[in-house]
Amino acid sequence: MSRFEFTEKLRKALSGRVNYQIVNDNVAYYENYIDSEIRKGRSEKEVLNELGDPRLLARTIIDTAEESDRVYGEEEEERNGKNLFGRILRLPSWVFVLLMFVVFLVVLNIVGFVIATVLPVALPLLLLCYVIRYFRRRR
Repeated sequence: MSRFEFTEKLRKALSGRVNYQIVNDNVAYYENYIDSEIRKGRSEKEVLNELGDPRLLARTIIDTAEESDRVYGEEEEERNGKNLFGRILRLPSWVFVLLMFVVFLVVLNIVGFVIATVLPVALPLLLLCYVIRYFRRRR
């Protein structure tokens, strides 16, 4: 098997199983590895024999990518929390900031409404209590 056949088998075995970036990164890695070993004086056949079956390498890469995705998903879940259905809620940061701003405005509006409702009743009562206390002290 030639270097080209090795990388094509690896690419085919990875395609559709992991994202294209992982495919490209791994194919590039093995191409560079083969080149560097040949520059060290080893034959292409010797290097490819050492690497073994590209489908076996692909299986290892796929398993590693799946494990990495699962661990990454758990970290995301811990960081973002779950919604009621157990799915991860992922929001862009600008949406989160906007949501927090809207919540702040709603809370501020509620507090303002309560103060505006209670103040017309409470202020005269407080003033009346103050006047009564004032005249009781003067006697």
